[in-house]
Formats: sequence, C-alpha cells, structure tokens
Amino acid sequence: MKKIISAFIVVASVSILQAKNLEIYESPTCMCCDYWAAYMKKKGYSVKVHKTNDFLKIKDQYGIKNEYQSCHTGIIEGYVVEGHVPESAVAWLLENKPKDVIGISAPGMPQGSPGMEQGHYEKYPVILMKKDGSYEIYGYFLGDQKL
Repeated sequence: MKKIISAFIVVASVSILQAKNLEIYESPTCMCCDYWAAYMKKKGYSVKVHKTNDFLKIKDQYGIKNEYQSCHTGIIEGYVVEGHVPESAVAWLLENKPKDVIGISAPGMPQGSPGMEQGHYEKYPVILMKKDGSYEIYGYFLGDQKL
C-alpha cells in the first residue's frame, strides 16, 4: 500500500510540475477574452483570469508595443501571449523557448481566431515579439490552423 501511495505522490508531483499555468489579464467586460480562456482550458492549460480595469499596465510592464497589442494579455513561463493566439503557436513558444523574444502575439482581434469565431474567418499573422522591439512573423493562420 505504501508503494502505491508513493507512486501516486510521484505521479501527482510530476503532473503539477508539467502543468501549463496561464495567467490572463483582461477587461472585466470582454467576452471574447473569456472565449479564448475557455479555448486554452480545452487545450489542457491551467488558466487563471484576472479581470481588471488596469489590464493595460501589464502590457506596459512587459514592453508590448501598441502595434502588437490585443484585448488581453497572457503570461506563461515568463513569456507574453498577446491576444487570440492559437494554442499550437503557444506550444511552439514553450517548446522552443527562444531567448530573444518577450512572447507571441496575434495583433488586433482577427476574425475567426480562437475566441473570435463569429462566422467570418480572415487570414492573420502571429508574430514573435522580440526584446529589441522588433518582430518576426511566426506564421499565418486561418482560424487556429497554420497555413
């Protein structure tokens, strides 16, 4: 019995350490942010939402330029996830851990992106925001599919 309990504790500890904890900062009234949070939960992320009128402060704190901004900001493993970024792009970021970027963004609020599915889908860029203020295109998406 002790071996079973010990094994359970080890498995539970490893699961906790591997959890993908995502903190999201958003306006108290933004529904599309909640849809994106639900999308990320379905993809296996542990999500904590902070609804605040000061959500723009987190963007300033992390140095997210105006042209890269969206309606909400996620923080995961020290990286920024700005806006309606598809989970596959977030997974790539966490797997590769590029040293020269602050995070990844789907600038604006692209129609058809995760959390913005309202019948119309547009092709949109997902970018890597670099520490020097520049950016690099990670890829183009339609919905949550990379093209």
